[in-house]
Amino acid sequence: MQIVRKWALRSIAFIRGMSASSTQPTMEYENWTKEELISRLRSLEGKSTMEPAETPRKRKGPRDNFDFSKFPQRKVAFKFSYFGWPYYGLARQGNALGSEEKQKQEDQYPTIEGELFKALAHCKLITGESECDYSRCGRTDRGVSGFGQVVALYVRSVGRFITREEADQLDESQRHLVTCDEFNQGQLVLLPENERELPYVNMLNKLLPQEIRILAWAPVKPDFSARFSCKSRFYRYFFSQDGLDIEAMQQAAAKYLGTHDFRNFCRLDPAKQIKNFERTVLDIAITPVTSQVSFIGEAASTEGKWWQLELHGTAFLWHQVRCMMAILFAVGQKLEPPDIIDQLMDVQTTSGKPEYEMASDLPLVLADCVFDKKDVDWIYVRNPGRDLGSMATLDRSVLKLWSELNTQAVISSALLQNLRDLAVPSGGAGGQESMKPWSECRKQLLDDETVTKSILGAGVIKHSKAYRPILSRKRADPVELRNQAWLERKGGNKRARSDADSAPLG
Repeated sequence: MQIVRKWALRSIAFIRGMSASSTQPTMEYENWTKEELISRLRSLEGKSTMEPAETPRKRKGPRDNFDFSKFPQRKVAFKFSYFGWPYYGLARQGNALGSEEKQKQEDQYPTIEGELFKALAHCKLITGESECDYSRCGRTDRGVSGFGQVVALYVRSVGRFITREEADQLDESQRHLVTCDEFNQGQLVLLPENERELPYVNMLNKLLPQEIRILAWAPVKPDFSARFSCKSRFYRYFFSQDGLDIEAMQQAAAKYLGTHDFRNFCRLDPAKQIKNFERTVLDIAITPVTSQVSFIGEAASTEGKWWQLELHGTAFLWHQVRCMMAILFAVGQKLEPPDIIDQLMDVQTTSGKPEYEMASDLPLVLADCVFDKKDVDWIYVRNPGRDLGSMATLDRSVLKLWSELNTQAVISSALLQNLRDLAVPSGGAGGQESMKPWSECRKQLLDDETVTKSILGAGVIKHSKAYRPILSRKRADPVELRNQAWLERKGGNKRARSDADSAPLG
């Protein structure tokens, strides 16, 4: 009897807790009989099955009816970093936000800008890709990374629209915050102080993939262009010392300094009809990477010593840095003399670019984009000296990614070490097999002078039976001829389409 009573009491308490609509006062069930308890239990079971469960509240998502007209826009610049290897270059695949077809293409071949625009749209900072006066400083190709890439665009601000009367009544300390431009339909806008503006860096970094990080933002003038306002660009190219004469490369690199015609150090796109190939290298150096990179347990080996090409210039041609680096690799391997650079820069003698492969894209980094201080004053923290939380968050996210990549490097190094220590049969006198470590057998293969190895960076090596000097190779037609041929093909295609359109039907 006691067992049944306890079971009934527990069941009634449970069912009453499940019933949201029960308004019955608390009853003294301890004095009820067994039959009364069972009857009460059955009545509560009936009620609980009839009562609908409470519908959980839906989590609020981004509002589709967001009214941009209520908010002013302001032009800003963003400085950001990215690792290029997971993406198909910086530039987006057209207007992916406004085209389902382009969005599918972006999903299949993701780009850095594609991810950036998705985050901007999710934050309701822009209405669309083509309505924000977007500009980028430097376009990087697939695999190339960036530490200081810069873009500029109009974004939503926390400021407010004001009338002329309100503007006239502002204190002198606030009048510099009043703007008026076409993106706000000529209305006066009172912008907030920088520390009271939307937290652009935090907003975007919460949505961007971990390989892409917004580092800073800056208010800029309406006529600012991330591309044309840039004074210089700084590239770095990382490479291992293994198999290279660094001193010879340093001597050859000095020949790039100054203003030269770099048509033989780039990839030509006739559609752009470029006629001026003169570019200025402001500074160039090959310097050691500050910390040794451990390689299979021996940081003192040449494989573990890393160097970097540091290159400052006003502007660069398509694939110019990778072509310059390819020639330096050839010099460092003693495959070409240092004066190969002088001969390639003599466009009267070498009027067409010889065929040679570019250096790998993976070690190339757009390290910084330089602007006048009066044009761009970067803001890394909202409240300098007081609020460093955003920098701490940024540091943690980069450190996490570094730890993942470094762990992968250590694991692959351990595997490589296992292979080098592995004993393999190497033959022997009198038909007797002898075992040697693979590291010794590998060295014999590397010393084989019948095979030429051309280093292209990031572990990419091209093997050939005999090296052919660059100046003796097949050359492309001169730039002028290639540009003219493209124009003629374009004109011929237009005439063919015109003839087809005017042809009688049937």
